[in-house]
Amino acid sequence: MRPIPRPSWMINYAHIIPDSIPQVNRTMLEEQPLSSAIRDMQETGFQHWGFVIYRCAYAKNAQWESYLEFIKASVQEELEFDGLYTLLWKYLDWTIIEDRETLDGASKQEVRERFSEWSAARSVERDGPGVDEPKVEEAPRFRYCIYIDQKCLDTVDRYEAWAEAGALGGLKFVVCAILDKDCKPKGRGRRGLPSVEGCTREDTGWMYTHVGNIPSVYNRLSYQELADDDYSRPPRIYPTVELMASEP
Repeated sequence: MRPIPRPSWMINYAHIIPDSIPQVNRTMLEEQPLSSAIRDMQETGFQHWGFVIYRCAYAKNAQWESYLEFIKASVQEELEFDGLYTLLWKYLDWTIIEDRETLDGASKQEVRERFSEWSAARSVERDGPGVDEPKVEEAPRFRYCIYIDQKCLDTVDRYEAWAEAGALGGLKFVVCAILDKDCKPKGRGRRGLPSVEGCTREDTGWMYTHVGNIPSVYNRLSYQELADDDYSRPPRIYPTVELMASEP
């Protein structure tokens, strides 16, 4: 399954983009949609980017393959829309962790703990040159991960049904969850909000986003925290006003 293509006349960045990170100058960065992520790559020399993805539902392999195809196509389309495909696609590292025995039905906290171990084990041998720079540990790649459960997977089926019916009505989204590895299970911030998986704090430590927004979220997390001002508390889907469906 692939996203419905945008009109050919749509483009978000009309200037010529160089083929390599070092060639991007300050003037370009001032106008660039993903400027913070690119600046971090320049400053550290670590040019790999992208969130680690954890598969936490294993009932339907065909659905998983359709979801993966959609998420990759959506990110590619977003980079093309921003004029950044040639520059950034080759540095995008699709690290997808699958383990039916330990991850099938895993909670968000269990994935946080597992991702924390993965993050702490970074090395030049595993991750590439520049990863040993001190600042790299603050990169979104090592602080946040993507969590895919059955609820997320079901969104690709709903999108497909919507597209096949003529894409009528409100736009449908294929959705993933972004986890903050440093947030505790009880969350952070103001108390007394509606319970989200048992958390009544303002910051649940995770949020939903539609998969086409992954590059933008990665860039945002290069300069601010997940729970900063524009945080979307579940079940809202960032950056929209739509809510995640409670039932498949």
